This record gives sequence, structure tokens and C-alpha cells, in this order.
Amino acid sequence: MPVDDHTRIPPRAVVHQEGVVALLAVAGLGLRDGTPLTGLAPRGGLVAGLGAGLLAALVLSAALWGLERSGVPGMARLVAWQRRLVSGWGPAEAMAVAVFSGLAEEAFVRALLQPWIGLVPAALVFGLLHLPPSREAWFWPVMAFGLGIALGLVFARWGYPAAAAAHAGINALGFLRLLRGGAGDGTGV
Repeated sequence: MPVDDHTRIPPRAVVHQEGVVALLAVAGLGLRDGTPLTGLAPRGGLVAGLGAGLLAALVLSAALWGLERSGVPGMARLVAWQRRLVSGWGPAEAMAVAVFSGLAEEAFVRALLQPWIGLVPAALVFGLLHLPPSREAWFWPVMAFGLGIALGLVFARWGYPAAAAAHAGINALGFLRLLRGGAGDGTGV
């Protein structure tokens, strides 16, 4: 399928968007707690939390890979759409987007919203943040809701650094698969 310029998104546009999300999160955390650092703190040790987050990224990425291979309706179209979305990105650009999106979205959804509105409503917000402009990618918010539950559980147990590491790891692995190509490879959140 030819790449449609309306489907492509420049990586710097995503990084800028995630910067706005991060600023909203930091401002909200500062207003709520007096300092954003309270909501962004690990629960337990930082190294253990980061390790748990990276392990969660591997487990959830493997689950996504299995979901892609299982023929779930909508998944193949989502991957094809996402592949077009990131066409032209280099690995460094993909990693920048993976890291920025993991840091920003977890600060906003998990650190700011989840303690206030709860796990399931925060996961629903996370799913809604992934509403695509194309019906072809209708499965993305569904998948993001499920991952939002998992990331919310990681946050509840190990804190923000673990959830951010898990999210960035899932996206990094997904972007690398999307850039590598091949049938059924992809999906970052």
C-alpha cells in the first residue's frame, strides 16, 4: 500500500506533543502535591523499580507479539496503519519518541490522574488518548486500555519510574519492529 502523506507524522511533532503532556503533568502534580517530585517518586528502590518496569516491558511486548500473531480482528490493520505512521523515521527518532511518550504519558495518566480517579478510569483516559484519526486503527484504543490497566498495576506497585520504563520499553520494541517491517510486526502505545 502506498504511503499517504496524511498518515505520516513527523517524530518531532510527537515529541512536541508529548512535551505539552509532560508540562501538563508537572503543573498538575505541582498544584496537587506542592511539588511534582512526590508523584514521580519510586515506590521502593529506584533500581528495583526500573528493573521491574523493563521486565514488564518485555512481558507486555511478548504479549503484544502473541496478539499480533493470533489473528485478532483489527490487529493487522492497526499494525499496517502504524507502519505508515512512522514511515521515514530512523531508529534514533523512534527511540526519542518512545522515551518521551513513556515519560510524559505515564506522568500525566499514572502519576497525576490514577491516584485521583483510580486505575480503571485512568486506563480509560489512556485508551482515549490513543483514539486514531483513522477507522483502520480502531483497535489501538482498545489495546491501549488493556495496556493502561497493566501499566497502572506496575505504577501502583513500583511507582512512576517503573511505569515510565515499561511504557518506553514497550514503545521502543514496538517501533523497532514497525521500522524493521515484516508481516504482523509492530504496535507501540
